Amino acid sequence: MKSIDLSREAFNTKQVCEILDETARKVRYWDLQGLVKPSVRPASGRGSQRLYSYVDLLSLKTIKAFRDHKVSLQKIRRCIAYLRKHLPDISQPLHFCTLLTDGESIYLLLDEKTLLDTVKLQGQRVFLQVNIAAQDQELRKKVFQMTAKRIQSLVVGEYEYQVEIEPDMEDGGFVAEVAGLPGCITQGETLEDTLEMARDAIATYLQAVGDLQTRGISLPIKRKVKLKRRKA
Repeated sequence: MKSIDLSREAFNTKQVCEILDETARKVRYWDLQGLVKPSVRPASGRGSQRLYSYVDLLSLKTIKAFRDHKVSLQKIRRCIAYLRKHLPDISQPLHFCTLLTDGESIYLLLDEKTLLDTVKLQGQRVFLQVNIAAQDQELRKKVFQMTAKRIQSLVVGEYEYQVEIEPDMEDGGFVAEVAGLPGCITQGETLEDTLEMARDAIATYLQAVGDLQTRGISLPIKRKVKLKRRKA
């Protein structure tokens, strides 16, 4: 696995939704409600782009875990308010603390024997522990998959082409560049879309090269493999 400096990574709303498998509407709503605001670049008006840090991602994942366990946003908000009051030096306490929930309240684990109810201040049986270390490991894997370049082979006609695909960290989706075909670059929303766009781009590129050759203009093309036709 390649080394990623997570402290320098920034994720737009589209990427956050892809990593967390959540809707943009919910992520924006959690921002407006003050649960987790994008710390790299906050919203600054209509059409502005939010940018979240990796720590923000961990906090959003914690909120999603609570919501999946039927904890209301009101209770999550009260928990965050409590943590911010008692841990003022922690910018995003949701990624720092060990928290547990029974679906009715949220508890702060102080030590092996002490639970503190951050919502109702009364004892309840706990069913779910939000394991920050496990969430961190899962998020790191997803971030690596999103930021990693990959080489994909595509067959167009009688030849196989090598396509380098990498995530578009600005606008979301993926960008593909075909090796051996200078300037043959395309993009798509998903990996599957990008591969299909790359296949179309190769075919269009080759057609344009053929048209230029009829006019006496040659462009350098490097094809990796010419596929053998199977005998009938």
